[in-house]
Amino acid sequence: MLKVNQLDKTYGQDKHSLKSVSFTAQPGEVTAIIGPSGAGKTTILRSVNQLIRDDGGQILLDDQDIRQANKAELRKIRHHIGMIFQNYNLISPLTALENVLHGRLGAKSTLAGMFGLYSTAEKTEALALLAEVGLKDYAYQRCDQLSGGQQQRVGIARALMQHPKMILCDEPIASLDPKSTKIVMDILRKLAREKKLIILINLHQIDIAMSYADHIIGINDGAIVFEGPTAQVNDAVLQKIYRQATEQKAKVAANEA
Repeated sequence: MLKVNQLDKTYGQDKHSLKSVSFTAQPGEVTAIIGPSGAGKTTILRSVNQLIRDDGGQILLDDQDIRQANKAELRKIRHHIGMIFQNYNLISPLTALENVLHGRLGAKSTLAGMFGLYSTAEKTEALALLAEVGLKDYAYQRCDQLSGGQQQRVGIARALMQHPKMILCDEPIASLDPKSTKIVMDILRKLAREKKLIILINLHQIDIAMSYADHIIGINDGAIVFEGPTAQVNDAVLQKIYRQATEQKAKVAANEA
């Protein structure tokens, strides 16, 4: 289980990005973080993986506080936290297979990683993961020749190559067409169910969150304003989550009139 307690993050003296953020995310579930642009969704994900240093609180993954880990410990923890990015974050000239194999870098020595020394078992596993995400026939194709949806599936296979406990997804469908969106979201939901992974995903698309998430976290202006099962999300909850952004747009429109 992922448990975040009283997480705070401030940029400079004026920008309080996260305000005592607390929530849980369970294995076997898709947990979606929703809220207006600039609310703090990406900051939460980057804090969970400690890609940025926050100012206070706890981030517990299976009762281990990620924030208290030293560099060596954090490297081991990160190896079991997959990350899926909006812009895919692949090495474009390399093949799909080579990119998936990079998911093992955190478990290899520096020398083995530098020279791309992967075992036959690792290559077999990478091919199986590409088949699992529907890309069996694209293993040896360069990633810059793949569609956006296919590249995102390569990113998912790469994350699975880490043998993760949790996968963090930062707007993974923002650049995808509806067909590719469905394929990617179907895969993520299946992974949560069948592999009992924690899937924590930032989404702008409320309809997708409502269709695929088991658990919803609503954030507004750096603070959690709702956390609960998707079934409890109604119009009143959504209005609360997006209220401030709506009010700000109304003020801007009034000033421009």
